[in-house]
Amino acid sequence: MDEEVRGEDLKARLKERKRGKVDVRIGKKGVTESLLEEVKRRLDKHGVVKVKILKSARADPGFNREEYAEEIARAVGGVLKEVKGYTFIIVKKDR
Repeated sequence: MDEEVRGEDLKARLKERKRGKVDVRIGKKGVTESLLEEVKRRLDKHGVVKVKILKSARADPGFNREEYAEEIARAVGGVLKEVKGYTFIIVKKDR
């Protein structure tokens, strides 16, 4: 199911993800290769992924949630759509 998400479909999926549960949680191990693979897999399958940064992953005093989210989006080949608190949404890039 490697389809592009755009237009009305994107709006519907974003609305669903905003209201829905978190897909992936980042814990004390932080960003690992397996975490990135999971985000990428879900992004390819669904087109939209909701990620939450747990308190244990934010222990670093210089932690910046926007930069963290942007870095993850870049690593999985997606686009950061929204950051709200410690939860963010990544969408699949148009080709």
